[in-house]
Amino acid sequence: MPAVSVGPYRVLEHLGAGANGAVFLAEDTRLHRRVALKTVSAPRGTAGDARRSRVLREARAAARLNHPRIAAVYDVIEAEDEIHIVMEHVRGTTLAARVRTGPLPSMQVLDLGLQLSHALAHAHGMGVIHRDLKPANIMITPQGEAKILDFGLARLYDAEADSVALSASASLTFDGRVVGTPPYIPPEVLRGEPAGARGDIYSLGVTLFELLTGKRPFEAANGIPLTTAILSAPTPRPRSSGADVPVALDEVVYRAIARDPADRQSSALELAAEFDRVAASITDPSTQSGRLALPAPPQPAPSRRRTIVAGLAVVAAIAAVTVALRREQAVLPRPAAPGTQVIAVRRLHAATEDPVEQSVASGVAESLTTALAKVPGITVASRDAMAADAPDAETVDALARRLGATRVVDGTVQRSGEKLRVNLTVSRPGSASVGWAGGFEGSVGDLFSLQNRAVADVLDGLGDAVPEGFVATLVPPTENTEALAEYLQGRAFLERSDVKGNIDRSIALFESAIRRDARFARARAGLGEASWRKYLETNDRTWSATALQSTMDAVLLDPGDASVRYTLALLQEGTGRVAEAIAEVRRVLALQPRNDEAQALLGRLLASSGKVEEGIAAIRTAISLRPQYWRHHLSLGGAFYDAGRYAEAAQAYLRVTQLQPDSGWGFQMLGTCYHALGDRTRAKEQYLRAIELGDARAHSNLGTLYYEEQRFPEAARAFEQALSLEPGSPLKHRNLGDIYTRMGDKARAQKAYRSAAEITRDQLRTNPRDALNIARLAVYEAKLGRHDEAARLSANAEAASPGNPEVTYRQAVVLTLAGRLDEAILTLDKAIRQGYSAKFIEGDDDFAPLRKRAEFQKLLKTAD
Repeated sequence: MPAVSVGPYRVLEHLGAGANGAVFLAEDTRLHRRVALKTVSAPRGTAGDARRSRVLREARAAARLNHPRIAAVYDVIEAEDEIHIVMEHVRGTTLAARVRTGPLPSMQVLDLGLQLSHALAHAHGMGVIHRDLKPANIMITPQGEAKILDFGLARLYDAEADSVALSASASLTFDGRVVGTPPYIPPEVLRGEPAGARGDIYSLGVTLFELLTGKRPFEAANGIPLTTAILSAPTPRPRSSGADVPVALDEVVYRAIARDPADRQSSALELAAEFDRVAASITDPSTQSGRLALPAPPQPAPSRRRTIVAGLAVVAAIAAVTVALRREQAVLPRPAAPGTQVIAVRRLHAATEDPVEQSVASGVAESLTTALAKVPGITVASRDAMAADAPDAETVDALARRLGATRVVDGTVQRSGEKLRVNLTVSRPGSASVGWAGGFEGSVGDLFSLQNRAVADVLDGLGDAVPEGFVATLVPPTENTEALAEYLQGRAFLERSDVKGNIDRSIALFESAIRRDARFARARAGLGEASWRKYLETNDRTWSATALQSTMDAVLLDPGDASVRYTLALLQEGTGRVAEAIAEVRRVLALQPRNDEAQALLGRLLASSGKVEEGIAAIRTAISLRPQYWRHHLSLGGAFYDAGRYAEAAQAYLRVTQLQPDSGWGFQMLGTCYHALGDRTRAKEQYLRAIELGDARAHSNLGTLYYEEQRFPEAARAFEQALSLEPGSPLKHRNLGDIYTRMGDKARAQKAYRSAAEITRDQLRTNPRDALNIARLAVYEAKLGRHDEAARLSANAEAASPGNPEVTYRQAVVLTLAGRLDEAILTLDKAIRQGYSAKFIEGDDDFAPLRKRAEFQKLLKTAD
């Protein structure tokens, strides 16, 4: 280790070591900035002087580089037997660490290819090559920028001859070994030929191949087997591994790793141009076929690619999405100033049930809402903020009072043959006259143009509320009319995802919209949300991978779209990244302060993180914005239920059943609240009603009720029916295990508990921070007799969600099953004080060892 200080640089800590030296973190005491200090051994003497000369020459070569994607060399300091190279200290994560979690989405790899090829083009243009490019030498900063590290290994080369200027020995390290890291070494270097610019292209190609597929093109142990493979094995394409890679991107990477340097791109500049062409093929909406840069929409049958990136890779990749977004924040629209203009866009009235009229009515309202939301100084009531049952039921003044709107946009759509007419008005509440009115006519085939004219004229009609020239800056979400109609229909199905088959219908519609317009970011976000709901329904992790891929594509296409960012927040919530999700949804609300869905999501996130009152307040805000939307009341019920406030939860779920009487979900949860409150008669009524409406979960709840009443054959039938409907549910397996235990069938019980544990562990690969699932797994392990593991999991669950009554209750189960009865009673007391139902505890057979104890009976009596 060097001295405490090297010149003006004060050494702080050791960062790591490589083949050619050690690296330290240091502080530049003059400029008060942190730097990386690379110390290379270079003793004086005949051999050492030659080494010293080469190190200095190479460091000076690297210092000539000035590119945002290359870590800069600031200084070189000579010491007695060492040379210290002072470099930019880059914070972040290396691509080597990132790729260990699985492949990256193709659009992210394309973005990295663009960044890195342009960086290499700059270096090669300055006569400098890297010679050891690999994932470990590429850092992704917290802002999502790629930085190439360690150009201190670089050597000057003759750009015209594409050969090393020093000598053929330049392909060796200081002690005569081949330069580079074996899997990334170009074939020509292994053959003893000089390393040149096309060698860097090869190394970058191998890196991108690995990022796309999760593996290197040539997999073998280091040494002779790997060298033989690189020199003689057929060169694979990224797509040959089963990875979902666009054809155009596959071709560029395949060419970059050609064995013969002459078959590769002639320069890094040409490579960058090829990546630019791939990106341009995405930007051009006319490229509906042929050159595809974005992956095609996934089919329902899972592909190998989707399976590879599932699990923990989903969690890591969502973090990568978050990092990638940070570098886009500078270009996002600034949030509106509070409350100067609040505009409500009513649902347009279609004259008939004609699907074209309905589509235009939805499309114009959606386009207006989206356009107005981007105007500085304007806030917009969110989509469908009015009552869902009758758009004309409220007067303009009443609507404005309820939503706090200063202006209301209303209108009608009428079709006559192939002609369409759209009439729009902008009204000021409290005024007897209409502030602005306009009519637009067009053909069915020119629907998009009609919508654009309507948006532009309404914005002009708002006068001073819209900055001059703003209309010209609007970018439509898609120029494909059919794609927009399918997207809107898909959203409608997704809002009723509780209806059997609606999730699949929405997925098909979003996929079709994407096929029509591969640049339609909002459709990709819709596919991401629908795929996530499919994962929640099936517990099939291939759907979570699809959700991630689609959301990443949407982010890269339009990082400033609030709908896209909302979907990202949903995935962050689902994978346990609560802090990131809260930050993301607050960003959505900065863009759209009256977005009711974002308010509800914020409320769920706050409540789940222990800020119950804040969470409930945010959900109530969502309800005030959209009082007729049943899901907001469902969210409110969930927040109350998780807090052990069952009576308040019941009121919220009752409202769900009133708003959505054909949904079994509300009845099932209403029954659960009555059950927790000890009213088994009303609970059973709600469970049976939910079963009539097709809610599979209600079978399990009904079985639990029968179990508590010791009607074991009926409980067994109910549990078996529940499992047949939801075979991927660990809770259903656990319930069967309990009934088999009570019926004396230990073998079948243990098998059921093992299934419950296996499925839960699989779920935790997607969301490793799910405290309730960790607590459930602890119970399953305890029932399997693995008490040490159960105790460890139970402690982890409590640490992840302190004060959660559901977690505390399951901790008491684990303690009881382990025979730690005194601790169990204390923990049960804690759960009840946190709000957990004493009625549930009283009917739980797991607490049978406690029932004869006076403390237990006193506990239940006090809770009553």
